[in-house]
Amino acid sequence: MRFLGHATVLLDFDRLRVLTDPFLRDRLGPLQRHGQVPDPAGLDAVDVVVISHGHPDHFDPASLAALPGRPVVVVPRGLADVVRPWVQGEIVEVTAGDVVVVDGLTVRVVDARHWISPRAPRAEPVGFILSDGPSVYFAGDTGRFDGMRDLAGAVDVALLPVWTWGPHLGPGHLGPRSAAEALRDIAPAFAVPVHWATLYPRRLHRIWGGPLAEPGERFAAHARHLAPDVDVRVLRPGEATSIEVRKRVGR
Repeated sequence: MRFLGHATVLLDFDRLRVLTDPFLRDRLGPLQRHGQVPDPAGLDAVDVVVISHGHPDHFDPASLAALPGRPVVVVPRGLADVVRPWVQGEIVEVTAGDVVVVDGLTVRVVDARHWISPRAPRAEPVGFILSDGPSVYFAGDTGRFDGMRDLAGAVDVALLPVWTWGPHLGPGHLGPRSAAEALRDIAPAFAVPVHWATLYPRRLHRIWGGPLAEPGERFAAHARHLAPDVDVRVLRPGEATSIEVRKRVGR
């Protein structure tokens, strides 16, 4: 897998390539991108795109339109009509509790606890468990909630948001410690922190860079105490890791 930045992760399963919440531009309004800007042309052979909700740092029409090929795009209910002008492939609209199979990939749609901004499409935020052999939990953007405990035993790899796009965490988000507490509840074999180190108000990093640079390592430090059995891989935008998932006892 490769962490492209913010909530965008490129997942290579045995048979399929999946892209989460593609944001591939260098800026978003007053927010500047830090790290290399992904080249959409280099993301060939993406089979499936999953979008967790309609906020512009997760649903970016320009990034969707720039993707080559005709990937299947899975979106929460209420977002399909908004997405349709920007993609050429099939659109699958889902809600929490749905299970769909897309080109051999099982997509289980799970709850998320996140707010919907007044100008965003009326699409309820969701998370996804993606399974093609190993199972990967992509939380999208969420605060901690009791239902996360229900994911225990069903997840091999957890992609957990550990911050937001600015200096303050705000409601409806996981921070480094609360993400580690969620990790303890979910108990995957591996975890990768996402939703950090990418978008930040322009020039603010020169005088207040901690919230941009530190959340991933802070999450890993909390995880060492709260979920010591989980192998946490902290990636900077553009970095990749290979994960070999072995069948666990009871699975």
